[in-house]
Amino acid sequence: MNSGMALSLVTAFMWGILPVALKRVLQHLDPVTITWVRLVFATVFVGSYYVWSGKWPAPAKFTRWNLAWLFGVAVSMAANYWLFLAGLHLVSPPVAQITIQTGPLFLALGSWYFFSEKLRRRQLAGFFVMLAGFWLFYSGNLGADIGPPHSATEFTGVILVVLAALAWTIYALIQKLLGAHFPSSFILLAGYAGAGIFLGPVSSPGAAANLSASQGWYLLFCCVNTVVAYGCFGEAVRRWEAPRVSAILAITPIITFMASMVEAQIFQGEIPAALMGNSTQLLGAGLVVGGSMAASLSSRGRYKNKGREDSPAP
Repeated sequence: MNSGMALSLVTAFMWGILPVALKRVLQHLDPVTITWVRLVFATVFVGSYYVWSGKWPAPAKFTRWNLAWLFGVAVSMAANYWLFLAGLHLVSPPVAQITIQTGPLFLALGSWYFFSEKLRRRQLAGFFVMLAGFWLFYSGNLGADIGPPHSATEFTGVILVVLAALAWTIYALIQKLLGAHFPSSFILLAGYAGAGIFLGPVSSPGAAANLSASQGWYLLFCCVNTVVAYGCFGEAVRRWEAPRVSAILAITPIITFMASMVEAQIFQGEIPAALMGNSTQLLGAGLVVGGSMAASLSSRGRYKNKGREDSPAP
């Protein structure tokens, strides 16, 4: 196993188990406060690296337009993090993780429209397989934990996660634009810091301070997960072809599904039958994952070592 594949697998594992941990924290904290704490933690960690290394971008790069785009990075990142958590609060982790896979579809369309990137036949075929998978996934039995959003609450949750995928797409497109001026790590830092500033006034840090020890460990894990997952992802695309990294990250929903079953076994003593879904839902989830992998591998590896953001992050 090469280092790029290993780092991709670590990223997929971290992003796969993150929604399960976030769901636990959401029982005690609101989505805005959780997002703010994660952003502040990431800002301090990544910012410390830049302070220690002194590798700040040249002042000449901070033009009026670049500053405007960095502002857009912060807004879109704040929206992505908050909307995903708000949606996760209303649906189960597997549903949220499957739904966020709409991000690659939006990014492909955005890259085609704004950057004139070609959509290849095999890539389009992969996207159509994903669409078929989404349709099957949301046409399961009423009331299943990983089933369709039949209630108004579940439907709202799915819509919020789709909006989170759209916000991530905007972030990814802006990053592609800024990639010629700033390293991806600095763009992330600007996003973390700016989004944290935006959400600070509407967050409740005092509530985070009142968490119990076990609840605090869950929140700390979510914070560390944010830094480790993005760090491994950035290093993976530096060492390996971006389409191959994206193909590995397509298994993230499977990891979330397995983590949800393990969590249910630990805390409930058994795996609820509803969590298993039915054959139609499982087939749909499989098509979403398979279509995402096919679409990723159908892209050419010309983005190698560019730090391209190819997979939606929770």
